[in-house]
Amino acid sequence: MKREDIEKELKYLQEIGNYRSLKVKNENLLDLSSNDYLGLAKDEDLKKEFYKKYSPKLSSSSSRLIDGSYEEIMRLERKAEEIYGKSCIMFNSGFDANSSLIETFCNKDTLILTDRLNHASIYDGIINSGAKFLRYKHLNMLELEKLLEKYREKFEDILVISESIYSMDGDIADIEKLVELKKKYKFTLMIDEAHSYGVYGYGIVYNLNLVNDVDFLVIPLGKGGGSVGAMVICENYFKDYIINKSRKFIFSTVLPPVNSCWNLFILEKMNDFDEKRGKLEFLKNYTLKLLHENEIKTDSTTHIISIIIGDNFKITKLSENMREKGYLLYPVKEPTVPKGTARFRIGLNPTITTEEIENFIKELKNELNTIF
Repeated sequence: MKREDIEKELKYLQEIGNYRSLKVKNENLLDLSSNDYLGLAKDEDLKKEFYKKYSPKLSSSSSRLIDGSYEEIMRLERKAEEIYGKSCIMFNSGFDANSSLIETFCNKDTLILTDRLNHASIYDGIINSGAKFLRYKHLNMLELEKLLEKYREKFEDILVISESIYSMDGDIADIEKLVELKKKYKFTLMIDEAHSYGVYGYGIVYNLNLVNDVDFLVIPLGKGGGSVGAMVICENYFKDYIINKSRKFIFSTVLPPVNSCWNLFILEKMNDFDEKRGKLEFLKNYTLKLLHENEIKTDSTTHIISIIIGDNFKITKLSENMREKGYLLYPVKEPTVPKGTARFRIGLNPTITTEEIENFIKELKNELNTIF
């Protein structure tokens, strides 16, 4: 692109209220936008315990296929395999894992059926794969089944992709129904557990005892896991194929040992976080109750609470006003969400107190009444 075209596009984004810029995080604000759902990344006692146990290197300096398959990452994969009962292969991020799986295993002969609200990483993978794809209405299993009935005779290779918990609406997919459809229509199933790992222990699929029914179980670790990276749980022949054919796996410098050690540390301690999960569950229910009492609408049912404002300019102004009052509320605008559905996406964690939530909702209610 020419410079004048780039500047024109940037000016247009400013005019429609959709221009992005980077800001230094103010640690003095109450952070209601974080994905650290269990507060693990900020737990000082947990970090002290970790560094008493580990003194890992800070750089891997290589891809896995050169000399990056260091002992720490191999131990992490072996522990995950012990827990989930299938092979595990690590990626540097959930974005890499999602896009790479689709690019690696799908082609022009594949039909991909994807929930309309699936993550950008999934759509990037779909586009790069060259596969035919159709989107079904969000969480609509009836529409998905109609598509399966229509296309199952036309395609031998069908991949269905869903997330377990959706980050922009805070709602949950019917994993049991997806598995039921898989058994009936014989497709490949991929589930992204980015927003359930940690909060739901090893994840919703694991808790439902459905790991063996999901072909690609993607478990990003940068949210409830308080870290970075992603585990892909799959059959061993899939793992072997990834090692040999996935470009993002083959050509990426692997995460440093310090990250793998922390991921292993959290994985091994996952069952010790029940108190944190209990506090989060209480806070979620309390927050939803207060929002209802204050007539602030949300359809969310999880620790991710979406409050739709609708207008890019209004939500930007709301965000600025709330920041001045001590609250970090990141405005989510189009094209991240559909036009007219700009929103606040609140990520709760057990370090937030009920008093802080009470004050926040009071201030938000005042702002909503003022602006609207």
